[in-house]
Amino acid sequence: MEFKKARKVYPLDGMVIGVLFEGGEFKKYDLEPLTRKWPVFNALRYRDLFESARVEAGGHGIVWNEDIDLASEEVYLNGVPWPDAPHEDEEVAELVARFVDLRKKAKMTQAQVSAKTGINQSSIARMENGGRAPQLATILRLFAAVGYQLKPVAK
Repeated sequence: MEFKKARKVYPLDGMVIGVLFEGGEFKKYDLEPLTRKWPVFNALRYRDLFESARVEAGGHGIVWNEDIDLASEEVYLNGVPWPDAPHEDEEVAELVARFVDLRKKAKMTQAQVSAKTGINQSSIARMENGGRAPQLATILRLFAAVGYQLKPVAK
């Protein structure tokens, strides 16, 4: 079974995370059982650390610090569907994924897009890795930098 890359992580109640995967699929995953198997996960009981969760570059894992991480595959395969997830992020994630595809087809680096848009390269990297949700104005600038324009659908 092929799993999808993580796009965004949401720290929820208790020790539960929600994860948005590429393609718009949402899953919830309870970290509590991991504390019994691997004591390092007990540190996530500290809410500040728990809420610092981020998707690592490439979408292959969820990371809290240099000692605590979790493979996206584990969440995808053993998480449960999350039907009441914040679906507005799904559309933003799909736009970001489309931008990444177009940037790569244009053979542009993040640094080149940064130079064209004035958007910091590290901000572009965080956005591409699901750690930052861009505003619509930012999305429009990014698409323009790779030669595309978003237009509203006529009704």
